[in-house]
This record gives sequence, structure tokens and C-alpha cells, in this order.
Amino acid sequence: MRQSAARRHTPVLAAALLPLLLFGATACQSAPGEAALAPAVAPAVPVDDGAPGGEAPVRPAAKAAHVGDSVRVDGAQVGRHLQAVLAAYVDPAISVEKNYAPPAGKRWVAAQMSFVNVGGASYGALGRVWAHDSAGQRHPVVSTGELTTGKPLVFDSLEVGERAEGWVVFEIPENARIVRLQYQDANMQTNSGGGFWEV
Repeated sequence: MRQSAARRHTPVLAAALLPLLLFGATACQSAPGEAALAPAVAPAVPVDDGAPGGEAPVRPAAKAAHVGDSVRVDGAQVGRHLQAVLAAYVDPAISVEKNYAPPAGKRWVAAQMSFVNVGGASYGALGRVWAHDSAGQRHPVVSTGELTTGKPLVFDSLEVGERAEGWVVFEIPENARIVRLQYQDANMQTNSGGGFWEV
């Protein structure tokens, strides 16, 4: 009789304990679930790398730089680090040579740039500088010689601690509006500012 009573109570006890066992298993497994729901890192925003067409790659969001701001540019090559400053921007830019001007339908704009090698390796040559207009087109640097605002940027090599500064000029359509400038090191990797300045 005692064995029969014990057998009758066994299913009842099992039924009562089952929710507790399931709750305990769930509680033990809650940590990974909570980790998966943890806030993600700061959202990234698309940044134009200057390549024509296609969608821009996604890079971490960064505060936009403006005229007068310094931007640190880190090259992919170990030890290549530049501190770049957009010191001034003029529109239009005018050559000191009175008879030297852009062709009809074009105008020049210019930026005064300063670069200091703050890395541990020398630079053999400057990268590229681009002017981006509001229509999404980019414009390369053109050679104009000296401007009324100052001499052109000369950058053949830059040893550690050395500085190069001067004016770079862009030839753009007369009705174009430049919205930002970009310095692009070879195989560049950038942090704060992303190598861009709004103008």
C-alpha cells in the first residue's frame, strides 16, 4: 500500500517541479540573451571617399571640420601621420599674372593648406586634394602659379617634424558651388574629420 501511494504522488511532484526546473534553466541562460540586447556602438554614417559612382563606404561618424580646423590623417603605411590644416579658402582665386585666367565658363577657387609630418616616417610626396561640389562632382588641383593671395603649395618630400604650406587651386564650372575639400593620402586611413573640410 505504501508503494502504491508513493507511485500516485510521483506524477504530482513531477508536475509541480517541472515549471521550477524550466524557470531555473531559463534564468541560467539569460546572460547571453542580455548581452545580445546590449546597446551597439555609435551608428556609422556613409562618407564619400571621392570615388566616382556607387555608394560611399561606411565609416564611423565624425565631427565635420571647417576652415581653420586641424585634421589628423593617418596613412596605411606604418609611421605615416600628417596634421593637416585648411587655413583659408577663397572664391574666386586670381593669378598674379594679369593675362592668366581660367577659360570661359570656368573659375578658380583656392585653399591655403598646411601639412606637418607628425609621424615616425618621412613622406616622399603629397597625396591628392579634391574639391567637391554640391552636384556630387569632384575637381582636382590645377597648376596656376602664384595667386594674389600667396604662393602655391610645394611638397616634394616631408621629413619628420617638417611643415609644407601654400595654396592649391581648383578649376570648376562657373555655376558650381564647392561644399567641401578633401585631402587623400595614398591608401589613406583617417580618424577625426575623415580628411574633409566643409567650406
